[in-house]
Amino acid sequence: MAGLTPAEARSRLVRIKTSDAVADHILDLLFAGELRAGDRIDIDGMAEGLGVSRAPVREALVMLERDGLVEIRYHRGAFVAGFDATAVRESFELYALLSALTSRRVAARRDEAVLAGLRAAIADVEAAGSVEEFEERAREYRRLVNVAVAGSRLRAVLRTFGGLVPAASRLSMPRSLDDERRLLRAEHEAIERGDPDAAAAAVVDHIGMLGELAVHTLRQRGVIGDEDSGGAPRSDALRALAALEGR
Repeated sequence: MAGLTPAEARSRLVRIKTSDAVADHILDLLFAGELRAGDRIDIDGMAEGLGVSRAPVREALVMLERDGLVEIRYHRGAFVAGFDATAVRESFELYALLSALTSRRVAARRDEAVLAGLRAAIADVEAAGSVEEFEERAREYRRLVNVAVAGSRLRAVLRTFGGLVPAASRLSMPRSLDDERRLLRAEHEAIERGDPDAAAAAVVDHIGMLGELAVHTLRQRGVIGDEDSGGAPRSDALRALAALEGR
């Protein structure tokens, strides 16, 4: 599958923050194999092709540098970094850990106003008829969970997962939709009954599944090789979460 054409990417710019759209465009090129490790990213050429200034392109590259996908070298420019299964898995594992932390807090606190908002959000998720609708509504559910209990520092860290994780998740979302609904429903049911451990476990299972599907899809496309260190076991993630919570 080819990445977005410049015209398609430009149409996306009107719907979301420009730098996010540029980052998505670069990820599309990477996932399509049109950008490879070591390739230099032509900032001026990309800005011209997308009809934007250099500023959002640079912002997008900084975002992708946080994901470990881009290396910005002083006076030399931006280059595609080494990209493998470990890099993909680590991003999903970290996002799962932090998301499980907020979900467990929501389940423990049982704030009725928060629960009412989540009930409406999960109803929207269940009613989603397309992949695009599901993605948008599931993201809103996760945002409500995070905003309800995360402090400013944690929210800032969670926002750094706006590049690789959602873009890689979209690769296999059409075939994972039923499982995603099931796991998001399991998380919500655990929150409703005030079961922090079950809520956290559902999040780890959900995001871990997405990470493995992303790795599998990228291998099928030839974007990453067969090297494999294996993902962190679910029990390891939950033990790390318990340590974060001081339990």
